[in-house]
Amino acid sequence: MLREFLLGIYAYLQAIYYIKKLNLYRYVAFVLLMLLLFMFPIVFFDVIINLISSLIPYANTSKYADLSVSFVSGLSGFFLLIILSPVFSMVSEEVMQKLSGKSYKFSIRQLFKDVIRGIKITIRNLLYEYVSIALISIILYFLPHHNIVSLFAKILIFLISSYFYGFSIIDYSLENYRYNYRASVGFIRNHVGLAIGLGSIYYTMISINDISAVKLALGHLSIYWSGFGEAIIALIGVIGAGIAVKQLRNK
Repeated sequence: MLREFLLGIYAYLQAIYYIKKLNLYRYVAFVLLMLLLFMFPIVFFDVIINLISSLIPYANTSKYADLSVSFVSGLSGFFLLIILSPVFSMVSEEVMQKLSGKSYKFSIRQLFKDVIRGIKITIRNLLYEYVSIALISIILYFLPHHNIVSLFAKILIFLISSYFYGFSIIDYSLENYRYNYRASVGFIRNHVGLAIGLGSIYYTMISINDISAVKLALGHLSIYWSGFGEAIIALIGVIGAGIAVKQLRNK
């Protein structure tokens, strides 16, 4: 498990190398373009709220903007995996083809099926993660407030979140090998370390937005800048997952 965890971390470095080697830069552009389309409604909503606040000085409308941005930020990790699923499906398939030396005819129908599958898996992981974290929170409510208990809970939440993020990232590669849902779940359960390793980098990038220094430096724009970072890290993670899955299958 520890070896595969380190493999998941190392896969990001391998992915950066293969982006250049396999000439995958266009997917970086696709990701940024789709992210701009994703961020536009948030920015537009924020502009409207600020405009209303300026027209109605006594209206405390800014709190609604803060709530909406906070909500989107909290779920941004899974939202990005869902919204960018078409790009991730295409890049994972191209990585598999170039690493294996085999080529397959592009099919819109198959791409659509892969995207739907990726969305289903991601929503499933989102629900599982939030239910798990809710149960941990309930248990903590009945435990004495102690630093050790708090630290253990944070570590447990980190591992759970990383696992489910990693699950979603790896599944884009498994769908190219035509793993069905049951087979995909079985593969991830046999390679928990890899899922946590891949998901930990992505989860860490998401958590950066909660650091006070980042919020202070970027202000209200921190969510948008971190969104770009999350999207690029997710893309690198998907490419890294394709490399790692091929290595494990070869063994």
